[in-house]
Amino acid sequence: MKSLIWAVLGIASISNSVLAQGEIDIYTEHFPPYQYLGRDGKIDGYATMMVRTLMTYTNFDYQIYMLPWHRAKQQFEESPSALIYSIARTEQRERQYHWLMPLCDLKVGFYKRLDDGQWQTQFSLDNIKNYVVGVGVAQPSLQYLESHGFKKSRLVTLSSLNQAGGLLEKGRIDFLFGAQSFVEQMSEAMGTQGKWELVLDIPELTARLYLAAHVDAPSKMLSQLAEAVSEVDKLKLNTATACHSEKYLQ
Repeated sequence: MKSLIWAVLGIASISNSVLAQGEIDIYTEHFPPYQYLGRDGKIDGYATMMVRTLMTYTNFDYQIYMLPWHRAKQQFEESPSALIYSIARTEQRERQYHWLMPLCDLKVGFYKRLDDGQWQTQFSLDNIKNYVVGVGVAQPSLQYLESHGFKKSRLVTLSSLNQAGGLLEKGRIDFLFGAQSFVEQMSEAMGTQGKWELVLDIPELTARLYLAAHVDAPSKMLSQLAEAVSEVDKLKLNTATACHSEKYLQ
């Protein structure tokens, strides 16, 4: 899978390098395994490779910026010609973006430390409300908790869920609420495998992550991107299962 993507990137980039008509700024956040900084300092990950593959089928130069999510969204929203990924496609967001290309599936749940002996065996939204929960700021997961009656005094909102992992280990928060794949990758990176457990998943928050364009994006740009998406679709690379077939791509 990875070798096929890089082959496409190499061939298409040669043919398009002299045709560039403009530059597109693309924003994202640190969110492994979908996107993260590789050992060479380059933004990597399966979703990033999908985006790079797509861009080789356009006549645009581009630059990817990795920022905390709220800043990434702010920068994106200030430029009609910008793109953003990996953003969850939700009912509330449906008309706020042009949804260009699906990347991966996202599942969300509550995690706690295994060594906490105070817990009951069954968990629900109602009893978790009594504890302190770490959650990413400006995320559908935060909106979900607030809409289900979680008090702000019980929510620790963070620009990066990486911070939440440290707080969970120190006992500063009781639960971490986030994407399962990301939490598991973070646990591996922190050396806490087997020390955290998923105690409650939230099927309502299962969503597909997308590459999206600004709602006011230029029609010509959208047209070129749509044509590029059609070419990528032929490669059958954008399957949700592929997002979980590799961890940190080397």
